[in-house]
Amino acid sequence: MNYRKLGKTGLLVSEIAVGCSAFWGNKMFPEQKAAAIIHEAFERGVNFFDTGHNYSNFNAEPRLGRILQEILKRNDRSRIVISTKGGSVIGRSPLVSLRRGETKDFSPDAIERSCAASIKNLNCGYLDIFQLHGITKDQMSEALIERLMKMKERGMFRYLGVNTHKEADIRFVAEHPELFDMALIDYNVLQLDREPLIDQLHAAGIGVVAGTVLAQGHLVRGKIGSLSSGSFFWYLARSLLRPSSRRLAQHSRKMRDVLASIQEMSPAQAAFAYILENKKVSSCVFGTTNLANLREVIAAADKKLSEDSKNKIRRAYEALAFKISG
Repeated sequence: MNYRKLGKTGLLVSEIAVGCSAFWGNKMFPEQKAAAIIHEAFERGVNFFDTGHNYSNFNAEPRLGRILQEILKRNDRSRIVISTKGGSVIGRSPLVSLRRGETKDFSPDAIERSCAASIKNLNCGYLDIFQLHGITKDQMSEALIERLMKMKERGMFRYLGVNTHKEADIRFVAEHPELFDMALIDYNVLQLDREPLIDQLHAAGIGVVAGTVLAQGHLVRGKIGSLSSGSFFWYLARSLLRPSSRRLAQHSRKMRDVLASIQEMSPAQAAFAYILENKKVSSCVFGTTNLANLREVIAAADKKLSEDSKNKIRRAYEALAFKISG
């Protein structure tokens, strides 16, 4: 495993991070199997684990906390970078549109309660990274900023981040490096239009973490869950219900063919290797319930695409001539 600096923070994070959310945190997925994913990832050099307070109907955080406790019995806390998110107040994505106020609460008291609950759930003493989950620039009140700074001073978290997919809000983060230390954004070979935003974040000293590197599973055949784990229909429903996922699905076929044609590695590895070619990206977050998939993606950190393969991917993206990013 290779490691990169996370912006201006003092953290060195693994190029592949494990996202602890979705079906991994679902009570339908056995905790013993969920633990096997985390233990193997750690043994293979992953030191960065990302989750969210509301993920998997509020089950992912305490599950990750129980699993990490076993690892921390044998390892120093400094060997693990724990990141979670606050601000979302419902545990499942709604099937119908709800007003933003019904799904988010960025009031100072709510954010502090969320952060404190996350520390308790994760049983980790403090958070390395606390992210504001889908916050907009208009929701960044002076009262919230003041509270966050006090929380940081009290040692509740070391670094502040934002998880967002909106261009205007990413730019706001880049314009305020005195507040923010990192951003988790969607970035994959179907969303290379993100690169100017990544340049802006990097120039400001803000660490960039890439999510949805497999475009919610649409870039690789057979990655929309599995019947054996029970996750197939869960991920299929998500891919059909979410507008962003439907757009990714509509434009993914040609890119899937290009990734499948690359000889030097698997399609999933090619998708990660291309994103890791961008040295302004510190880490790529990947979630799975399958050990074979975990091993495959972790191996991508040590693989390099040929110039011909990189050019094929870039040409395929440019031929699509569309924009998914909000």
